[in-house]
Amino acid sequence: MTAEWNQLFNDPVNIIRDPDPLVRNFAEAANKSGFVLDFGCGGGRHLVYLTKAGFKVTGVDVSKNGLNSSKDWLKSEGLKADLVQLEMSDLPLRDSSISGAISINVLQHALLRKCKTIVQGIRWVLKPGSPFFFVIIGREDARYGEGDEIEPHTFVHHEGIEAGVVHHYYNRTDLEFLLQNYSNYEIEERRRPYDDSHPVFGKDPRLINRDNAVLQHWIVKAWR
Repeated sequence: MTAEWNQLFNDPVNIIRDPDPLVRNFAEAANKSGFVLDFGCGGGRHLVYLTKAGFKVTGVDVSKNGLNSSKDWLKSEGLKADLVQLEMSDLPLRDSSISGAISINVLQHALLRKCKTIVQGIRWVLKPGSPFFFVIIGREDARYGEGDEIEPHTFVHHEGIEAGVVHHYYNRTDLEFLLQNYSNYEIEERRRPYDDSHPVFGKDPRLINRDNAVLQHWIVKAWR
């Protein structure tokens, strides 16, 4: 999967600049006294936002090109953050060592049971009471079903900007499975119409000729 992500970040046009609204909520909920984790930091949009907001941030990603983009963006803003390249299931952090974690549209790129291992691993490194907020794709998304189904509700897509990358499409039951052992959590649904003019996700050959195509995601706020 590393090769696919490196290719994605080869083109600066594919780097989203605006932070996800959930990250603003996270900045209000997390404690600035310790480090926070951006899991799957990609091109750096949330690293930059959180660093500007006064957080000490560690960004991890599988893509070297994504991390290089993050590094360049931080440097251009006069900001600093720790950047680490690693696979999704590797978290070289101590128990109860971070004050919060975010992950925006990343966790769906693992098989369901591997994703649970990741989510539980993040719970392990959170300080008690600290938040983990994430966005993950939903099963009613218009892109569901395209490509090779490698396990139930999990596809390797043939088309779109993330062709060749695993996508597991979640329902609420799946999320409750991931979130076992968290002390508290909230799950909300986000739906938005497909926007063909989006600079990154527009011009999708799967959706361009479909009327009323909807993109569905889940917004999850969890606390250790």
